[in-house]
Amino acid sequence: MNIELAGLSSNAMANFIGLLIGLVLLTILLKVKKLPSAAFYSSLGIIIAVFALFSLTMYQSSQSRVSMSQSGAVEVNIPLYGQHFEAGEVDWQQAKVINLSQTPQYTPSRRTNGLGLTGYSLGWFTLKNGDKALVSVTTNEAVLLVPTEKGYTLLLSLENPQATMSKIAALQE
Repeated sequence: MNIELAGLSSNAMANFIGLLIGLVLLTILLKVKKLPSAAFYSSLGIIIAVFALFSLTMYQSSQSRVSMSQSGAVEVNIPLYGQHFEAGEVDWQQAKVINLSQTPQYTPSRRTNGLGLTGYSLGWFTLKNGDKALVSVTTNEAVLLVPTEKGYTLLLSLENPQATMSKIAALQE
C-alpha cells in the first residue's frame, strides 16, 4: 500500500527557487570580492553543499510517500528525515486527517531540527500541545496525523485525503 503525500505548493516552490538564486548570487559575490584562496574555496564548498542539499530536498519533496509492506512494516519517505517502522509501531487505529487551522493544538510551534519555509515545514518539531512530531506539511487543510509507538507523532500533508482514509480503513479490517 502506498499513500501519496502532497507536493510543494507554489508558494513553497517560489521560496526554494529564491533560496537557490540567493546562493548563486552569493557565489558571484564571492568571485567578485577578493578573498584569500583558502577562504574562497572553503566558502564555495559550503555554498555548493547547501545548494545541493536544498536542490535534493526540493526534488525529493515531489516523491514523498508512505509505503507499507506485506509484513506490516511502514516506510515514511520524506526528504532528509525518512523513517522506518516495524509492524505495530504505527497506530493506524488513531490515525486521522485534520485541518491544522481547526485543530491548533497539533500545529508545529517550535522547530528542533528541520526546515521551516513559508508553505513547507519539514523535520522535527514540538507541537503546540507539547508533543514531539516528525513533520512534512505543505498545506494546513489535509494533514494526516498518525501516532507512533516511538514517542512521537507523524504529521504529513496528503494529496488525496479520502483515498488515504479508505486505505487506512482497509488496514484495520
